[in-house]
Amino acid sequence: METMNQTHAGLKAKHRDEMNAFEGIFFAFSTEQFIEGMEKIGLQKDQTHEIYKLMAGGFILKSRSKAFREMLDRHEVEMKAFRKDQKNLLNALVYELRNHEYCITYDASDALRSLGLEHGDIDEVLLKKACKLALADIN
Repeated sequence: METMNQTHAGLKAKHRDEMNAFEGIFFAFSTEQFIEGMEKIGLQKDQTHEIYKLMAGGFILKSRSKAFREMLDRHEVEMKAFRKDQKNLLNALVYELRNHEYCITYDASDALRSLGLEHGDIDEVLLKKACKLALADIN
């Protein structure tokens, strides 16, 4: 598990790339997209017994569901391990505060939620420092 010398954005990109490369999954929001997705994973449209429906329009081959769950679990473990280091946690907070437009809302809740945290889960001094850094480039 390589998390040293990596940024929060870099780790998120690594996880995104692994997700995009994962075989046996597709997303469909219309009948046409569903048929195309089934063909992409090597099935006919009537072979729905071979897939599981995921959230947000996702479908996955039943035979790939365990590997998918293991990948998601590993991503979670890697992200938690990365954020155990205070410097990395600060980096992640600043990134997510900027990503969730803290400079407009002055509300850190969405950024914290994206990291699986709540206000009580994090040291207030660290959160204030992250908020200050997130605003530093705005002016």
